[in-house]
Parts: sequence; C-alpha cells; structure tokens
Amino acid sequence: MPDNKSGGELEDFVFRMLPDGDPVWPRSEAYIEAIPREDRKFKERKERRAKLHAWLATRAKPRQMGLAIEAGDLQVGETLGVRFVEWLRRVFDDLE
Repeated sequence: MPDNKSGGELEDFVFRMLPDGDPVWPRSEAYIEAIPREDRKFKERKERRAKLHAWLATRAKPRQMGLAIEAGDLQVGETLGVRFVEWLRRVFDDLE
C-alpha cells in the first residue's frame, strides 16, 4: 500500500479517497454485486477494484485512478491524500 501501513491493494487505498456520501458509490456496488458469481470475469478478491472502476466510469470524463485524482473526482485534500503526496515527494526526491 502507498502508505506502507495498510493492507490491500492500490484500489483499497484509493477507495478511501471517495467523496463522503457520494450517491453513485452505492449504485456502483449494487451493479457489481448484481452480476452472478459464475458470470464474473474477475476474482473475488478483486471485487473492490471492479466496484471502484464502475464508479470511475460514471464520472463526467471517465478516467483512470491517477487522472481521477488530478481531475478532483477523489478527495486528496484529506489527511490520507496529503500524506500520500508527501510520501511520493520523499520517494522521488531521494531518487534525484
């Protein structure tokens, strides 16, 4: 995980940046959950990823996670996002 503390994958981290009370998120969850397990093309452990990408597809300009952060679709101004950006800066500053 980008914060070097939490378990999971990148989508689990980005999930925490969804706007609070977003009205589309429950619909994105319901959409994926309505797909019968035998018809799903993704592994069960990737369910959150599928839900997140379903949510991203509903944006005014659907885009990848990193671009959604840049576009302001995700809340990076929160403490989590700020810590992540600071960590990225430290990593890349160390490479110079």
